[in-house]
Amino acid sequence: MARPQTQTARPAAALLDAFRFVIAHRWPCLVRAVPVIVMTGLIAWLETNILASAEYFRLVVNDILYAIFAVYWHRYTLLEEARESPESGLHFGLREIRYAGAMVGAAIVTLVLGKLYVVSNGGNVSAASVVLFVGLLLLCFLPLMFVFPAIALDQPIRLVPFVRSVIDMFLPLLGVMLLALVAVVGLYGLIYLPMLLLVLLKWPEMAGILFYLLSSFVIMPFVLAVGISFVSFLYRDAAAGEPFTPVR
Repeated sequence: MARPQTQTARPAAALLDAFRFVIAHRWPCLVRAVPVIVMTGLIAWLETNILASAEYFRLVVNDILYAIFAVYWHRYTLLEEARESPESGLHFGLREIRYAGAMVGAAIVTLVLGKLYVVSNGGNVSAASVVLFVGLLLLCFLPLMFVFPAIALDQPIRLVPFVRSVIDMFLPLLGVMLLALVAVVGLYGLIYLPMLLLVLLKWPEMAGILFYLLSSFVIMPFVLAVGISFVSFLYRDAAAGEPFTPVR
């Protein structure tokens, strides 16, 4: 049986759609993302104050926590029944274990490659070498980004079509990701400026608390959700083996 034809993915349109989608569904996003972010903060505190000897503990647990939200939001983005379900949607099961396992695997590969790269440069790490290393990581991992929505949506992991889809749109995708990075930095800059005013008014503690609350519980959930929806829309248009219910 012939496989259905997929659409041509446009990264800029996907990012705009993701932004609009998250704004339209901001409350479901915050209700599910904030508890996960609170838990990551608790894990950071535990590692710093109690589990300091547990090396990589936070990395593994944070990947699990992120996977719980990411799997939910991939499904919420592309599946109408997930958006209409009265349940919270946050679960920990086989999907989340596989998703977190893929993330931990990518982190281990990155760590190993980073150490090999430092050793190959004689321990001398310059800004140019860091940029080169990040570029090499993008070349390695970007073609595999559709593995994550495939896991979340119980779809087969078809590496060759995934890699081909990303290569076909690699330059536009890279440009959109750089633009998104600039936008995130600018967003943090916008909330930082009022904090400076509070510091000048001799309220540095309040400035710190307000910055932490806004960055952790408003901007971070928004950035995470837009990123996940962005990859979900690209997957739907470029790499999915079958059509999905249109997002309304």
